[in-house]
Amino acid sequence: MPDGFESKHLPYDDGMTNMTEVYSSYKSVLFSLAYRMLGSVTDAEDIVQEAFLNLNQVSLDSIHHVKSYLWKVTTNLSIDLLRSARKRREVYVGSWLPEPILNGKDADLADRVIANEELSIAFLLLLENLTPVERAVFLLREVYSYSYDEIAHLIGKSPDNSRKIQSRAKQKIGDLSPKEGGDRSKKEETVRDFMEAVQSNNTEKLLSILSDDFTIYSDGGGKAKSNLRPIFGIERAVAALRSFHRKIPSNLIIIEADVNGQPGMIMKVDDQIFYVFAFQFDEDKLSALYNIVNPDKLKHLKKLK
Repeated sequence: MPDGFESKHLPYDDGMTNMTEVYSSYKSVLFSLAYRMLGSVTDAEDIVQEAFLNLNQVSLDSIHHVKSYLWKVTTNLSIDLLRSARKRREVYVGSWLPEPILNGKDADLADRVIANEELSIAFLLLLENLTPVERAVFLLREVYSYSYDEIAHLIGKSPDNSRKIQSRAKQKIGDLSPKEGGDRSKKEETVRDFMEAVQSNNTEKLLSILSDDFTIYSDGGGKAKSNLRPIFGIERAVAALRSFHRKIPSNLIIIEADVNGQPGMIMKVDDQIFYVFAFQFDEDKLSALYNIVNPDKLKHLKKLK
């Protein structure tokens, strides 16, 4: 970073003298960036650990911008990993969905950071339209409010180039906010009504809750039974939900949960999580259901109390 460069994000001197203090201060926010980049809890945790391992190999006294150093390492490690992950996703069985994060009484600080910032599954999927570098620039600019000078330093490009990358990213996904607005209690009520309608096989109620273009996305990853392709349209979706109703085991427990900052549902059998439902909201209706059943994407979830 050039001498004299100052910013509220990249202070000249972090004022920290030991790794414990640095780790405690920056772990959660670095995790939130890596998770947004990758859509994977496990990969994000690995990236953050690697960033701190890199930092641990140098003297803190030699780094005037500890936060800048960690953000730069985390950003670039995420870009590199996302490039290889994209290749794996090309041969992924069925629809690919991000790993969900639950915000509850047992959630740790990293989980709460994500949930409190209301990062929905729908928004993470929107970011899949971007290249890894575009995704990094877009997140740094739109979510974390970094300047183009700061972004240029973090990704190793010029401010003008960073600005152009951001412009391309916004053209690809539209001028959308990463925050999902709307009344929280109304959303919770809508999700509750949805599950009651599914359990009672109430088609009329479902039709009143779902938008005409309602879509079901299921991610089994070839390791759990799920629809390999999205189910588009309210009529086909209702038929699929009625089929789901017929297969509900008698010992299924449905729990309301905060999934990536939005009202969702967890379904457990014999104290094991088998399904996580996340939703996209369109005012007072549901426009999409994201059904995550791949056991590899659920194993990080902690046992609910």
